[in-house]
Amino acid sequence: MGHIDALIPNHLRGLERVVWLLFFVLLCSARLLSAPCLSKMSTNNTILRVATYMCPGMPVEYYEFLAEYLEHELGIRTELLYSSRSKGPNITRGDQDRVDLAFVSTVAYLEEYRSSSCPFHLLPVGAVTVHPTKGSLLGYYSDIVVHRDVKDRVKEFYDIRGCKFVHARENSLASNRLVLRMLKQMGEDASFFSDIQASGDHMSSIEMVVSKKAEVAVVDSLSLSNYLTRHYYQQPELHLQVSWGPLPPHPIIFNTKLPADLVKRIEESLLSLQKKPGWKERLENFSITGFHKTSFDNYLEAIDILEATQSLSFGITYY
Repeated sequence: MGHIDALIPNHLRGLERVVWLLFFVLLCSARLLSAPCLSKMSTNNTILRVATYMCPGMPVEYYEFLAEYLEHELGIRTELLYSSRSKGPNITRGDQDRVDLAFVSTVAYLEEYRSSSCPFHLLPVGAVTVHPTKGSLLGYYSDIVVHRDVKDRVKEFYDIRGCKFVHARENSLASNRLVLRMLKQMGEDASFFSDIQASGDHMSSIEMVVSKKAEVAVVDSLSLSNYLTRHYYQQPELHLQVSWGPLPPHPIIFNTKLPADLVKRIEESLLSLQKKPGWKERLENFSITGFHKTSFDNYLEAIDILEATQSLSFGITYY
């Protein structure tokens, strides 16, 4: 109290000193309330850093939407990092100090991040998607799409023999590994197709069929749905011949440095998204109806596919 008295002008007495003291206390309280409030995370993590490695196969707007939603629900400023050149956070480069939450492919998760010693773990949440012929499901399908010029002679997958084929990239689960397993089961190899090209991503594969640079593409069904949502006028050029699957949902991984309570809040926020008016409708614009609980068991079949095709490959021409 002696320290406060020293701050009160000496000429003030009685009631005036009380009023001055109250003003001083209110001023100090206001300054405390306006001071930056740090969460339980370290100073570096007062911003939630979300990264996607799924573009351009998926529209970046989808991940911008999720970052906006998480910022709203968690009350934590959220930034989105976007990389089309990497398959996920690079541990040797120190990305574990720059990324808190990441969206990666199934192959990237299984090859790089499933170890218990990895600084990233699986968030047990996956997207429920809408497929045009299969309905709503946890995960997605591998869609075989042909150009309209060949659809009349392609009644089943065997009829694709001799077609010009395009897939996304060498280690794509939906467009490469699954096709290689099917050819193996049929007793066929890469010579089944007259020409094989790798486009780099699912959206580009679809574009190559539309422009007749390829006759058939095998793509992620979620990529196809989002492509047709934005390029609806191209739908007459494409024919969905068959769908394989379902495949597990695209994994979400979190940095193990995040506090457990924050990880739980992220999980609960995603699981409740479909119950939030306004947010739910925006999510459905990406052919996703909500999120559902997952576990490592959802990825066991994908492991079988990778193991069955680890010695197989296409003779690839990169477009």
